[in-house]
Amino acid sequence: MRWRRQTWPHVLADLGRGLGRLGRRAEAIAALAEATSAMEQFDTVYLQGSALEALAALLAEEGRVAESRRTYARAAQIIFQAVGDAEAYLRCRDLAAAP
Repeated sequence: MRWRRQTWPHVLADLGRGLGRLGRRAEAIAALAEATSAMEQFDTVYLQGSALEALAALLAEEGRVAESRRTYARAAQIIFQAVGDAEAYLRCRDLAAAP
């Protein structure tokens, strides 16, 4: 099967989410970080924001609070600027500012 180049980041994001659900957070974080980085090459801004939100949640679970907040803030900025999803923007913004 031939993969289109822009499909690979989506596969990585799904893999990362699945690994996170299985409690394999280190692998999940690595997959989601690679996915979000790769998504920057393509016009998949909303999906990138969603993957960043999943990554931020895993970082928080790992106790990497500062990194999680930065990632939530980046997700909020991307989601709002790209598609104007106010609900997702506010959720990410609030999580970025949470104590």
